[in-house]
Amino acid sequence: MEYKKNITGQEVQDALEYAENIVATVHQSLLVLDGDLKVVSASRYFYEVFKVKPEETENQLIYDLGNRQWDIPKLRELLEDILPKTTSFDNFEVEHEFLGIGKRIMLLNARQIYQKTSDRKKLILLAIEDITEDKKMLDELREKIGRLEMSLRAADGKDHLIAGLKGMIAELERRLLRKAR
Repeated sequence: MEYKKNITGQEVQDALEYAENIVATVHQSLLVLDGDLKVVSASRYFYEVFKVKPEETENQLIYDLGNRQWDIPKLRELLEDILPKTTSFDNFEVEHEFLGIGKRIMLLNARQIYQKTSDRKKLILLAIEDITEDKKMLDELREKIGRLEMSLRAADGKDHLIAGLKGMIAELERRLLRKAR
C-alpha cells in the first residue's frame, strides 16, 4: 500500500525557499525557468557575471533578457527542441557576444524538474559555465606548442617531446570538460 502525504502550503513554501537558497549560494550561473521559459530565479553569480539585476531578469522570457541578448539560436534549439525530447542536456558549448561584457564561451547544462505539488509544474534548471578564459588559455597553449613543435622538428630526434606535449594538451582538455560537469 502506497502512502500519500497531503502537502501543505507551508511545506511547498519551505521547499521553494530551500531551493532558492541553493540557487543563490552556488558559485555558478544558474537560472530556474518555468515551463514557458520565463526566469523564476537566478543565482547571485549570474547577476554578477552578466551584469543584470533581479528586477530586469525575473518573470522575463529568457530570450528577452538584456535587450534580447539571450535570443541565441543555439540556446533556442537546446531549450525548445532538444530538452523537451530528452529532459536534459550536458556540456553544450555556446559562443555569444554580450554588450558590456564581450564575447563569452559558455557550457550549458539543463534538467527538467517537476515541483512536488498537486499540479506538478515543470521547471528547468539551466547551469551556465563561462569557459572563455579556459578556452583562451588552451588556444594560447596550442599556439605555443605549435611553435615549439616547429623548433623541435628542426632538432633531430625530439618527436617524443612533441608527443608528450600533445598528451598534456589532451589531458588539459579532458580536465576542462570534467570540470564543467
